[in-house]
Amino acid sequence: MNTIVYLLLAAGFVIFGGSTLAAFYWAAKSGQFRNLEDGAKSIFDRDEPLGTATDAFADKKADRPLRRSTDSFAP
Repeated sequence: MNTIVYLLLAAGFVIFGGSTLAAFYWAAKSGQFRNLEDGAKSIFDRDEPLGTATDAFADKKADRPLRRSTDSFAP
């Protein structure tokens, strides 16, 4: 019984690893890794300045500069 479980786990790892390599190969071949800076900036509109948050929750002020915090739970 244990041998079957180990073989199924090994087969799962091989399938997962193979699909991961296939996805990486496809991404590299189709140019997904070219010009990463433009891709990172593409989420901003032309009217939205870089480095300033314009979206906010209803109880927060929207037009505030982004700040980096070492505490992940800081508001």
